[in-house]
Amino acid sequence: MTSTEPDLFSAQAHKTWYRTYQELQSSAPVYKAPGLNMFVLTLYDDIAAVVRDSETFSNEREKHGGEPLLLHAEARKVYEERGWPKLFPLAVDPPEHRKFRDLVDHFFLGEALQRARPLIETIVGDLIDRFQGDGEVDFIGAFAEPLPMTVITALIGLPLKDMPQLKAWSTAWAAPFARGLSLEREMWVAEEGVAFQAYLKAHIDARRRAPREDIISHLVQARLGGERPLTDAEIISIVDHLYIGGNETTTFALTSGMWLMLREPAIYDRLRADRRGIRIFVEEAMRLESPTQGLYRTVTRDTEIRGVTLPKGSTVHLRFAAANRDASVFKDPDRLDLDRANAIRHMAFSQAEHHCPGAGLSRLEQNIAFTALIDRLPRLRLTPSKNDFEHIPGFVLRALGSLRLSFDPVERTPTE
Repeated sequence: MTSTEPDLFSAQAHKTWYRTYQELQSSAPVYKAPGLNMFVLTLYDDIAAVVRDSETFSNEREKHGGEPLLLHAEARKVYEERGWPKLFPLAVDPPEHRKFRDLVDHFFLGEALQRARPLIETIVGDLIDRFQGDGEVDFIGAFAEPLPMTVITALIGLPLKDMPQLKAWSTAWAAPFARGLSLEREMWVAEEGVAFQAYLKAHIDARRRAPREDIISHLVQARLGGERPLTDAEIISIVDHLYIGGNETTTFALTSGMWLMLREPAIYDRLRADRRGIRIFVEEAMRLESPTQGLYRTVTRDTEIRGVTLPKGSTVHLRFAAANRDASVFKDPDRLDLDRANAIRHMAFSQAEHHCPGAGLSRLEQNIAFTALIDRLPRLRLTPSKNDFEHIPGFVLRALGSLRLSFDPVERTPTE
């Protein structure tokens, strides 16, 4: 390492992640974070091995002596006294994990996923209709945020009118993953969390009385492993997990993808000439700008990686974004390459047992969205002097704070 240890939690580090990853990969690929019982992994092969070894590296941190997600007992008590246990059924270790994933995976695969295509296409079209005549757009607020949120809200079965409040709850739900929150901040997370739980419980009760064609209705009628119904706490936890996973990261991916496309005119020109390149573009954009920079595992027994001892109970942070720029796996890793043969090997959605359940939905949304945006907005470009391309500071998530786009206005015809 350099003489100065990187402060991985500093705002400055979050602006220069990729330089830090290169330093760690070459000097300390298994890096012990100062003052923490946490080891950061940055090489692709190490991370791939860990995600495939659930016996040694657990996704259930508290079960094996790891720190709870909420560090302050006062915040955890809010859930105990006024809400439901903060469970993560879709993130438990095998063999229980497969039972829970079997309840939801089919919504995001194969025929079920393709049945969502008309819904996505309609939402994409309606959003573009609203601004195509303006010549300029706040891309996040007008498109990247409402698209995935509207899709997942509809699929789960929640009222679209509630999306502003659901967005606020999503932000609170994701906040603890950055770690190091103050007591005041954790109390806010807990208060918002139990309000979200109560809201979901009301919709769960309504579906028990009158089922519909949505994910909530499916879960209230499902039986875990074909044996028992799910508890309210399990349904609430599955729904809130799917909801946050179904909108936040896809918003970030759409925004980063558009930025990467337009900052390199040759990429945009090639996609405009041949839409078949959009599929690889989506994979490359997620590889280069992973919305989830990394996630955690807890060591269940003393082990070692590359000669570094990882004691039982320690935390391993898997830096997916670093793996996605590992030069031993991806040639010329900092370049967006529309001809990259192994682009789909990226870890933006993790891999193996705990890969993101909504990966297929996110890919479909992005492919439909970029195709429509290129088709319908002529001469897309980054708006001069209105973009600073600053990312929101964060340890786990990576997102541009804003993105302004310009294009040639398109007047709608009366029949549109």
